[in-house]
Amino acid sequence: MARISSARPMNRGERVSAAAASLGTTLQSVIAFTRSDVGKQILDRRRAVQVIESWNTYQNSDRLVWLHGSSAGELLGATPTINALRKLESLNLVVTHFSPSGAAALDHLQPENAGYPPLDRPSDCNRAMRTLQPDLLVFAKLDVWPGLIGAAARFGIPCALINGVVRPDSSRLGPLNRWLFRQTYCGLDMVGAADERDASRLISLGVRADVLHVTGDAAFDLAASRADRASEPGGWKHRFETALPKRPKGGIRLIAGSTWEEDERTLLDVFDDVVSQSPVNSWCQLVIAPHKPSEAHVGRLVADCRMRGRPCDRFSRLSNPKALPANGVIVFDEVGRLAELYTAGDVAYVGGGLKGKGLHNVLEPASAGIPVLFGDEHDRGDANALVEAGGGITFPRHAFGEGLIRIKDVHHRKLIGARARQFIEDGSGAGRRTAALLAQLWSD
Repeated sequence: MARISSARPMNRGERVSAAAASLGTTLQSVIAFTRSDVGKQILDRRRAVQVIESWNTYQNSDRLVWLHGSSAGELLGATPTINALRKLESLNLVVTHFSPSGAAALDHLQPENAGYPPLDRPSDCNRAMRTLQPDLLVFAKLDVWPGLIGAAARFGIPCALINGVVRPDSSRLGPLNRWLFRQTYCGLDMVGAADERDASRLISLGVRADVLHVTGDAAFDLAASRADRASEPGGWKHRFETALPKRPKGGIRLIAGSTWEEDERTLLDVFDDVVSQSPVNSWCQLVIAPHKPSEAHVGRLVADCRMRGRPCDRFSRLSNPKALPANGVIVFDEVGRLAELYTAGDVAYVGGGLKGKGLHNVLEPASAGIPVLFGDEHDRGDANALVEAGGGITFPRHAFGEGLIRIKDVHHRKLIGARARQFIEDGSGAGRRTAALLAQLWSD
């Protein structure tokens, strides 16, 4: 491990990030008064260095990787790369995440230690880096921290960004942010971009062309592996098939995942009105998995269904699947099993593509080999590519009923589902490619 170099001054991004962190700690009590969740997060990050110093990170290995991601989605997408890297090297892993939701990815990553990152200022980042002495610092997706990259440079630790995605409307592409954080992105030693368009945007942020590679997005690998495991004998697909009511005779099961209120209203309106000439409730069972299945939201959704005259219950209370009619509505109120739930469906609807909420993961249902429906108000490149590959159907809100009727025919439905799965197969392999590039960064 190289000794710390005090000769390297902070760049613009580090100074701004450090100032923001210090201001947050100063105002922590005030922030906590109005936003208790944010106040707690600041407090947790103030304590992060002490927590990190208590970790015992070296166990039967000379390699240590520090992986950081904003939340569960970014960290889950990094899982195939970490698993492939473990096949190349014996290593230990520590994981930090900005959002509390990141904890949901830990079962998949199996780190030695995990928690919040230190505050992004030199004193905290240097202490954490000195304690961990990682061989490699890896950021997932785009959530890079100037203070951590600066501390890594002072200790001679290589830094990488994997599954790099920059959406066209990202605030990081604004002139001020690019000016502030160009030196930070320039400090990365290896960057894996999801596609050529992301690679171009990463260059505009400051990533050096000589360290940039188009590796693909390992989220494809993760989605495929979860669907395959769920479909194994005795897997989650069998469990859900057993727990859910049977489909209507000759009908289909529609899994609506990561829905917001706008999605749910549209779905229920379609079942009530849009296809009254060919009632959807006679051949389609609806399972709704809200994006945020809080007790209050689930309760309102169940009540709304019943007010419309539709039998409805939450999944956690379906002790007897036969008690709910085959065409009833099931509200899926479990967390962390949506990818597996899709394998028990015939068609998927992915929420967030109406009213610009932000379209959610389309790769998980595509991996299940079923048609994927979603609204047209989104900027997800993978969703557009899925439609181009023939595995997805996009539509404006008022035309959802037409989109649903299009996949009623079983042969047409299976054809679209096969194209969706092929899309996933064609996009897989990023984890293995990215791991090979990371392994080249090890210092001997």
